Amino acid sequence: MARQSSPTSRTPEHAIREQNTNSAMPAVRKKVLKVSPYFVNPAGDAESCLPFPSISATSFGLIQEQLASDPFRLLIATIFLNRTRGVAAIPALFRLFEHYPTIQTLAEAELADVVSMIHCLGFQNQRAKKCIQLAKTWLATPPFKGKRYRKLHYPNRGDGLDVGPEDYIDDDDRRVAWEVAHLPGVGAYAIDSWRIFCRDQLRGRVTDWDGSGAAEWFLPEWKSVVPKDKELRAYITWMWLKEGQVWNHETGERTPASDKLMRSARRGGIAYEEGGNWMLEMSPVKAPNGFHGVF
Repeated sequence: MARQSSPTSRTPEHAIREQNTNSAMPAVRKKVLKVSPYFVNPAGDAESCLPFPSISATSFGLIQEQLASDPFRLLIATIFLNRTRGVAAIPALFRLFEHYPTIQTLAEAELADVVSMIHCLGFQNQRAKKCIQLAKTWLATPPFKGKRYRKLHYPNRGDGLDVGPEDYIDDDDRRVAWEVAHLPGVGAYAIDSWRIFCRDQLRGRVTDWDGSGAAEWFLPEWKSVVPKDKELRAYITWMWLKEGQVWNHETGERTPASDKLMRSARRGGIAYEEGGNWMLEMSPVKAPNGFHGVF
C-alpha cells in the first residue's frame, strides 16, 4: 500500500560531497546520527520512512486510528489508500464522506459521480465500483458477531479452502474465517486494518478500539496480526514496544527490548524501512509535512 508521504530532499548531503576542496572555507563535518541497534540500515527514500512517535504518545498517527469507531469508513479508507499516497487519498476520502454521509447514500450513488469525484487517485473506476458495492453489501449483510466468511489464503496459504464460498461459520468453529471477508473490495490489507482496530469491539470484547472495558484475561486482536503493509507493521512494532517487547514482523515472535532501545523508543523519531527492517533515527528530527497517514 502507498500512504501519505512527501519527498525528502537529499540535496544538502550531496552538496557537502561536491564542495570544491580547493576552497579556503573550512570543510563541513557531516553529523553522524545515533541509531538503535534494532533498526538497521538507514534508507534515505521518503517512500520507506515515516514518523515514529514516542511510545508514550496516545496515537501513532494512522488514519485507521481516527476511523476505528466507524468500521465501514475504515474499510472504505483502505480502498483509497491501496497503491495511493495518503497525501492524495485522504482529502479525496473525506470529500467522499462529505458528499455521501451515510452508507445508504453511498449505496445509491451513481457510479459516474463517484468516478468523477475520485478521478485524481487513479484506478477510479475500480475504486468507485468497490465503494458502492461495499456499501450495498454492508446494508444487506453487515458484519455480525458469530458469522465468519472465508478469505482464501488469508492470513496463510491454504486458509479458507475448507469453507464454502457462500458459507459462513460460527465462533465455535475452529476453521479460519473473518466477519468482513464477504465484503467486496476487502483484501489482506483491509482485513488486517479491521482486525487491529475494529474486530474486538464487534465481538463485544471491548467498548472502544483502544481496549477500554476489556477483561483482565483478554488478548487484543492486534497481537495476533502479522501484516505485510509497512505502516501497519510499524504500528504493531510501536504497540509491542509500549509493552517492552521487540516484535518480529515475519514470525510475530517477541523478545525483550534492551534498555537502550526503550530509551530511543520513548524519544521517538523517524523510522526507515529497508528490506523489511526498520531503523530509527534517534537524533531530534522534524517530521516532513504531510508525510504520515494523518489528517
